[in-house]
Amino acid sequence: MINKSLQFSLFLLFISALTTTQPPTLFSQASPSANRIESVRCELINDVVTIRIIASTTIESFQKPELSGSEILVRLPDMGIENDAVHESCALHSIAVSSKLIRNILVLRIEAGVANSEVEITRDGSNALVLSVSRGAKVRASGANGRKWMLDVIVIDAGHGGVDGGAEGVNGVFEKDVTLQLALQLRDKLRTLMPDTKVVMTRETDVFVELFRRTQIANEAGGKLFVSIHCNSMPTKPHPANGCETYILRPGRNADAARVASRENSSVQFEKPNKRYGAMDEEQIIVATMAQRSFVRFSELFASNLQKTVAQNSPLQNRGVNQAGFYVLVGASMPNVLFETAFLSNEKDASFISSSSGQTKMVNAMSNAIVQYAEKYQETLNK
Repeated sequence: MINKSLQFSLFLLFISALTTTQPPTLFSQASPSANRIESVRCELINDVVTIRIIASTTIESFQKPELSGSEILVRLPDMGIENDAVHESCALHSIAVSSKLIRNILVLRIEAGVANSEVEITRDGSNALVLSVSRGAKVRASGANGRKWMLDVIVIDAGHGGVDGGAEGVNGVFEKDVTLQLALQLRDKLRTLMPDTKVVMTRETDVFVELFRRTQIANEAGGKLFVSIHCNSMPTKPHPANGCETYILRPGRNADAARVASRENSSVQFEKPNKRYGAMDEEQIIVATMAQRSFVRFSELFASNLQKTVAQNSPLQNRGVNQAGFYVLVGASMPNVLFETAFLSNEKDASFISSSSGQTKMVNAMSNAIVQYAEKYQETLNK
């Protein structure tokens, strides 16, 4: 769980962002590309708020709006924004619009003033998007419109791959191979247990997929849960450290969490270019977690359930739920976790997780945890 001091810090940061009259400055509004939002104008007609977003060039892509209480988040990859883009018409209709640049994604945060609104986004030519917000409409957990909130798409990410072998085990296995074997088996298991749920893979072969691209794949697929599978390791081998642990996106609370994040984030060395990660520091990780705050409760719920289920059905020690700044989780528009299955630097752990019987136990436990989470998730939506 998140400690109280960090919760309070995030709360102060959030309150500051809402009350300031200027665009938040934790991120530069500059963008590596020439694509920029030039105007954001608002109009209110018969309880329908229309927000027109106009860019200097073609808006190549955008992510479906996220609804969090009375706030709406719109993510625009490879896009910047002019400092004076938000028109006074928005303030006139009591609509607050602010922006943050997280990595290469521009996040527009729109405070519509009423919780549980219905949101629709459409194109108006190549350079403009129109966001229509029906104030006061209830979001339903069932029916045609409410189906978009159901757990109908799960995204499984096999860590590392291709030129990025990840950690090497004391028994000679590589992390990239173990994670792919687990991911493929988990995919097949879920398709049997949850036939109505689509299972999307970030990779299905021994290829390298850039870290930012993994959550991009998840977002484009409309994912409702993102699980990144990894294996832990210590610098010296063999090492007594053992067990499984699950991480959520937060600044690291201790040296061990920072070590794990640093090792997993080192995959960016295989990306060309990798400048998009150059400015990622703790402050920016905090803002990235704020963008995901509507998913925090579900991320923690799944992480806790995953740890409990795996520990009960395997010989692995339960190292608990932790937090750290993993690049692969930044930008995910859904509940997300990074699961460290076992220590390849520990002889018993490495033997277990690389064996056929060990992988079967792990996949069964992971799939059961996902099924249980899906049930709790649906119960929450139906309340």
